[in-house]
Amino acid sequence: MTTFIPQAIIDQAVEAIINSRTFCGNEREAVREFAIENGFKADWQKIARIANFRANARWNRFKKEAGVNPKHTW
Repeated sequence: MTTFIPQAIIDQAVEAIINSRTFCGNEREAVREFAIENGFKADWQKIARIANFRANARWNRFKKEAGVNPKHTW
């Protein structure tokens, strides 16, 4: 059975990943804790995969806006 994961949960998981990157934290653990706190314990890995994909795109935008050499972006 597929569990519906609200967009707001994914968006907040992306924020958790971005914040953990900013402060050199553990991204997977941040998403796992966030998902469990919000009642998505069984789906935390699915949330992590989706949020990580979106966080990577956002992180690359941040790097481009900061003027990072394009060869150093994904």
